[in-house]
Amino acid sequence: MAYKMEPGRVIHTNDYDEVDSEIVFKAPDGENAFEIVSAYFTPGTRTQKIQNTMMQMVMDSMRANLSDVVQRVLGKPYQLRGNRPETGFDVGGLIQYIYNNIYGVSFSNDVKKQLASVQHLPLNEAMPGDLLFWGTPDLISNAGVYLGGGRYLTVDLMGGIVMIQTVSKTWEPDFVGSLR
Repeated sequence: MAYKMEPGRVIHTNDYDEVDSEIVFKAPDGENAFEIVSAYFTPGTRTQKIQNTMMQMVMDSMRANLSDVVQRVLGKPYQLRGNRPETGFDVGGLIQYIYNNIYGVSFSNDVKKQLASVQHLPLNEAMPGDLLFWGTPDLISNAGVYLGGGRYLTVDLMGGIVMIQTVSKTWEPDFVGSLR
C-alpha cells in the first residue's frame, strides 16, 4: 500500500496497486479558498488512518517554506492589484500570495481586511511570517511580512520592486499581526 501526491490529487493504492482512496482538491488561489473537489475512501479497518494521512499530505502540499517563497518574489515588479510572480505585486497582493503559499489559506488582498483578520501583538513578539502595518486601520500606508532579525519583505513603491527592508527605530510599524 502506498500514497502518491500529484498536483491537486492524492491517492492511496492497495496491495494490488489499485487506487482505493482519492482526494481531489484545489489549493487556495487569490481569494479563492482551499476546496476539496471530491473524495473517496474504500471502507475498511484502516480508513481513518488513510484519511488522516491523505489530508495531512494535502495540507503539507499547500505550505511552503517562508524563505523559498521570499526567493520566488524578490525583485518582482510593482503592479497595482498584482498578486502573482508572473505579473508583479502590490503590497496586499504580495501578502496574499505569501500567506496562501506558506499557510495554505485563502487570504484577502485588501490590506485593511488583512489587518482586521490577524491577531494583534507587540512588535517585540513578532516572528517570521507575521505581518507589519504602518498607518491607521482606515489608512494603511505600508505593510510587509516580517522575516526576523528586524527585516521585512514589502513592495517598495519608490524602487518599484519587491524587496527586503529593515524596520527602522524612527519608523516602526503601528500594528503587528499574526495568524498564530
